[in-house]
Order: sequence, then C-alpha cells, then structure tokens
Amino acid sequence: MNDFDNLTGIPESMQAHVRGLLENLHDESPHKRSLLLETVRLIAASKSNADMKMVSSAIQEIRKGLEVFEPYQAIRKVCIFGSARTHPEELRYQQTRKVAEILRDNGMMVITGGGGGIMQAANEGAGEAHSFGININLPLEQFPNPIVDGSPRHFYCKYFFTRKLFFLKEGDAVILAPGGFGTLDEGFETLTLLQTGRTPPVPVVLLEAPGDDYWGPFIHSWMRRLVDDHLIGPNDHNFLFHTDSAESAVRHITSFYSNYHSFRYVGEWVLLRINCALSDGDLERLNAEFSDVLKEGEIEQVMHWPKSDDPGLDHLPRLRMKLDCSRMNVLPEIIRRMNGLANGCHKEPSHSD
Repeated sequence: MNDFDNLTGIPESMQAHVRGLLENLHDESPHKRSLLLETVRLIAASKSNADMKMVSSAIQEIRKGLEVFEPYQAIRKVCIFGSARTHPEELRYQQTRKVAEILRDNGMMVITGGGGGIMQAANEGAGEAHSFGININLPLEQFPNPIVDGSPRHFYCKYFFTRKLFFLKEGDAVILAPGGFGTLDEGFETLTLLQTGRTPPVPVVLLEAPGDDYWGPFIHSWMRRLVDDHLIGPNDHNFLFHTDSAESAVRHITSFYSNYHSFRYVGEWVLLRINCALSDGDLERLNAEFSDVLKEGEIEQVMHWPKSDDPGLDHLPRLRMKLDCSRMNVLPEIIRRMNGLANGCHKEPSHSD
C-alpha cells in the first residue's frame, strides 16, 4: 500500500468499502485515490453540518466547472474583468467589445463573470460561441447577460474562491478594464499569484479607452510608491502592460505565445515548454542575459523530460532552470526574450496546463 492508499483516519467500519473503491481505481491516477481518501476522512471527522454543506457545494461547483471547460482545453482563453455598471454608450464598453472581437478573430475565447457592463461587452465582442460566463450568487442577484444566458458555457458559483479558481486556472491572459472593488480584487489576486509563482506566467493587460486615464494613477503613482517603499520589486512592472489600444492589447497576448507553450514545476526546476527548439547560440544568449536570476546552474534545453509529463505534450522541447524564487517577476521577460530568439516559430494554440 502506497501513500495514496493509506487508510489512516478512516473508521474501521468504512475501511472494507473504501478498499473496494480503491481497487476499482487501481489503474487510475493516484490522485483520484487520494481525493477519495481525503473525502472519506473529512466525512468521518467532521461533526458540523454547516462545514459539510460548504465543502459539498464547493466540490459540486468545481466538478461543474471542470465539465464545462474540459472540451475547450486546446483553445487559448482570456479573462476580461471590469465594472458591471458600465453602459453600452460609454467608450470603455465599446473598447472592451472591440478587444474581445479581435481576440475571437485570433482564435481565442473569452471568460467573464457573466454579468452586465464590461462583462457583457466582452461576451458581445467574442460572441456566444466563443464566450464563457461564470456568474456568482449574490444577495442582490447578478443576472446573466443575454449573450451567455442559456449557454452551455455559463454556470453559477456560490463562492468567490471557486469562481476565481476557474478564472485563473483556465485563463491564458487577463485583461483588466476599468472597474470597482471586484475588478481590483481580481487584478491584485492575479498579481499576487504571479509574484509568488503560484500561477503560471500569463500576460496582464491594463486596458483603457482612448483618452481615458483610469489606470494612469495606479501605474504612475501607486506602483512607483510601492517600489520606492521596497514593498514590491523594481521588476514587478514586468507583470503589467498598460495600453489604450485594443490591437496592442491583443498583440501583447498573442506574442507571449509565439513560441512559449506552457509551464510547470518539477521539484526545484521551472519548466517552460516551447513549440520550437532554440539553437545552441540562442540558448547561449539567453543564459548570458539571465544567469543572474538563476539560483544555480544554467538554462538547459531538454526533450522528453520529465518522464511523468503529460504524454500529449511529450513532443515539445522544453527549457528548464532553477530560478531564484524571489525573481519570478523576471519570468515574463525570459519568455518574451526566448520568443524573440525563436522569431518565426509556428505556434500551437494549446492551453497551458
């Protein structure tokens, strides 16, 4: 019996049933067996009906979300956040609709919170067939916008944390249009997870309408103050791209995936899967420019590593490095430089895992 099949914490009266279920999952992923065991332990240990209600609802929402997104794993998706209070006649609404149209024309889908305002503008621009909407149940009901209402790519969450899970799990980029507390919350959570390396590197665009200056004070005042007070690093600006051009916003996103494919950790290693291998000279240049952000060793190009990688991605070259964990803010710069060195590479549209 391995660690995934350890029955510690499971009452003896339930162990025979659990062993039978584990046997049925013998040839499945060990993580399925682990999920089964942790669920049984939780049921056995908890005496709070309210806690069980919360966990049951959260698992149900996660299951539903996984089912909704599963058929679209091979398509890049962009999360677009912004105010539900923005009206169609406003330039901010029209700019968001335009950027979503361009994303759609570049083969991407959009994910929104499924409500009105900026969310509806994004879903309008992308169209129903290229849109997801993840609504939230609130005391003051947030109704689905007419684009996603009734769509198989629309679902509700009771909890903000499960909703955010899918925004960041499924999104290959984030666009932040002007918005209130909710938009700022999504933006700061995204930046926190990027800064700490808890989410794969993705482009984050601060989008304005021409002539607008919503994000200007944040970029020119707050970001500068945070750096001056040593509360963030001087390279943390690498996470953000500020523009009032819909075309530039989309170019910033598509160029990020011109050669870069996806990301994962393998122990101490950071692994960047890429579509086209770098030449020896290009790899040498990459090392010369970024050796100072490595904890040790150098950036290496490998194939068929690790053995436990997704078989569907086995054909991709990959770069591996032991990145200084305090320098995650340089990772977008490494990716864009690597993309530039492999200029002209044919990209694959697959979603990062």
